[in-house]
Amino acid sequence: MPKANCKYWDKCYQRNEEHLEKYNHPSRQKETEKIAPKRKAEDKEEHAEVAKTNISTDSNMEEAGNFEAETAELHNEAMNNISGKNYMEMLEKRIRLSVQKEYDNLCGSNEFIRHKFLVEMPPDFYEFWEFINTLKKETTKAAALQHIETVFQLQLVGPFEFLAGKFHAAKIGEPGDYLRHWRFYYDPPEFQTVFVRRGSGVHYGYWRDIPQDKEKLLIARNDASGCEFDFIAGNIFDAFLYYLEHDFPATPFNAAQVAATKNLVKQYTSEKSLELGQLESLRTDRNKNVVAKTLHRAGIVVPFDRKTQQGYRPLQVSDAELKKILALFDRKDLKSDSDTAKQAVLEKLQPIANAANIAVDECDFGSALELGIDLFCSGHKELHMLASSLLVPAYSLLARPQFIAIAKAHMERRNRDNNLSIFDILN
Repeated sequence: MPKANCKYWDKCYQRNEEHLEKYNHPSRQKETEKIAPKRKAEDKEEHAEVAKTNISTDSNMEEAGNFEAETAELHNEAMNNISGKNYMEMLEKRIRLSVQKEYDNLCGSNEFIRHKFLVEMPPDFYEFWEFINTLKKETTKAAALQHIETVFQLQLVGPFEFLAGKFHAAKIGEPGDYLRHWRFYYDPPEFQTVFVRRGSGVHYGYWRDIPQDKEKLLIARNDASGCEFDFIAGNIFDAFLYYLEHDFPATPFNAAQVAATKNLVKQYTSEKSLELGQLESLRTDRNKNVVAKTLHRAGIVVPFDRKTQQGYRPLQVSDAELKKILALFDRKDLKSDSDTAKQAVLEKLQPIANAANIAVDECDFGSALELGIDLFCSGHKELHMLASSLLVPAYSLLARPQFIAIAKAHMERRNRDNNLSIFDILN
């Protein structure tokens, strides 16, 4: 039987007889060079793909290099802008563009009214807008407003100007500018002007006891020379008729047109079968909830439990006594900016204010609201800080934050002028 070759060939170190007899130890031959096998078609395709990948990788590396170079260039430019004024100019420009876009979008819907004036308009307001656009053929929007002003010396302002498109092209103002738009000197936060007799302080507006009110609102009238308000209508159509009868200077030359317009109002409301609020019924319902008349005589409405008497308590002084104290501000020594004299009057008011604040702590929010409104109605700017310290907590606890914003904006720039249009400020 042939012997097997030892795996160590002639390099084997074993010399025992048993191993030598079992295995051969021939000399190891030199390994022949390996010949590479022929490549198959698949191998060629794989090689080509690898080559493509290498080329693509080189291309990506080149693009990456370009991108990094561009990024570095942009970075350097940004850093240069940050270090100088150009960055701030660029940032301000972007902010302006963003704000302008938001403003333009807002102008596309009636949401503008709620956003800028913090209230919503009742249905009769929009019906009246439709009506005035029918008064003269092919005269609508801004032209319709101009027609009413030209013929009846009546300016339709505020939300009417928005519907007419006057805000769309106007410059953007500060939030307070919109809240002061046609807000006369003695207008409390509850009042929103919509009619102004041209060139005078006579103005009409909706009255809301809470900001969310938008159904069958009373309309009040005020002459900017004083703080008292009168409820004159239960809807804007009747307010327009009231204006034509009481505040429009009628002459023999316009009597026929006035009579024709009155008939058009009655015809329009009848054909449309509009359910309009009536003055007497709305005023009677509201009077049931009025807890104090206040100096503007329109009164204030707050939640009041008649059984527990919680929600309101009378002030420490009567209206007559409060007026006497407030009248001290009209003394000559106070008009000459005497701090001592002013402080003496404030000291008389402080105990009344302290009692109203205590009432607030005991859930009688109406007391602080009453005194705050009275101080506002006095017209003395020296009392703005004290009035604000009463109105802010009262409106806050009554869940009427919109009135806080309106009161603050108004007292910040309270103006006795009769031309109170925002457009005169922005243009």
